[in-house]
Amino acid sequence: MSKWKILAYIFSIIALIFEGFFGIIPFLQFAFRIIIIAIAIFLLNTIVRSIFKRGVVYSWKEILPQYILTILATIGFFTAISLSFITYQNATPGVLSDISLSNSGQEVVFIEMSHIATPEFYTNKKEAIAALAQSGYTIIMEGVKPGTPENQALFNQSIGFDFTPTLYSEIANIIGLQSQDNKMLFEGINTGSLVSVDLSIDEIISLMWTGIVTSTGEVVDIESEIQKTLSALTSRERIFTGWIARGFMNWSLKQSDDMTSVLTSGSGAQLFTTIIDRRNDKIIEYIQGHPDQNIAVVYGALHFNGVYEALQRANPTWKMKQIKKYTPYNNTSSVWFKISELIF
Repeated sequence: MSKWKILAYIFSIIALIFEGFFGIIPFLQFAFRIIIIAIAIFLLNTIVRSIFKRGVVYSWKEILPQYILTILATIGFFTAISLSFITYQNATPGVLSDISLSNSGQEVVFIEMSHIATPEFYTNKKEAIAALAQSGYTIIMEGVKPGTPENQALFNQSIGFDFTPTLYSEIANIIGLQSQDNKMLFEGINTGSLVSVDLSIDEIISLMWTGIVTSTGEVVDIESEIQKTLSALTSRERIFTGWIARGFMNWSLKQSDDMTSVLTSGSGAQLFTTIIDRRNDKIIEYIQGHPDQNIAVVYGALHFNGVYEALQRANPTWKMKQIKKYTPYNNTSSVWFKISELIF
């Protein structure tokens, strides 16, 4: 047996095992589709050869098993590549950090956040925020303020979907993570230590508005779509979906600089420049306007580079002092695929 045929059998087995994870019915449906596709290719090939009288017309007993093996091996090959990629991303997860900055006597700690993460991540961040508050730091909280219903509708139309207060919670639910809860994060902290400098929806619309909504299509109700998808998934499919999603989220963290460039260019540049850069301006204004305060900035990770670069442009003496890293999408039970839950 040639090495290529051995590889074909190996990849075919991978394809079959992978489909078998999701239960007997999906497995049988998969096998049925493969057989139908192989028969269709065989019939098409036979018809073409008969019409143009090119080559030998093989018996289905000879050629059909080869077609099935080829299709399975192709699927198994791409499945193996995809699973290897996701496994690698989850085994080498992306990180979000607490980054300490220093300028003469002023200290700023940028606490990078994610709207969706593991409970352990939020517990660790809560402890870090509480420790800074106890040390006398002013805490700048992220949180876009509400606007008028009309401006909220314009904002939703601009991003192309209905951005509801529970959207992150619904997304987190489908991938087995938790959404950020500011009430939990800042519980027990003296309200005098908490500051909000974020924009409102009204201000965002005012800053980005040119008379043309960036997206003129239908506003998608993502929450309803998520709920429909979630109700249709089996427990095994939910585990697998979460594992895949965490892999891509870990990958995206490692591409954060590139993602910022992508978001702030192209057709959505005006919207995302406002969402990121103009909100950064408010953070920078507060830091520069309160040189006598040590400040903790609790914002999404995409905001850090813009804030740090602006501070350095204004005063090159700003330096990174310390970095403490956290993994937001992986805990000890989710680094690897939950094989036991899929098999048993």
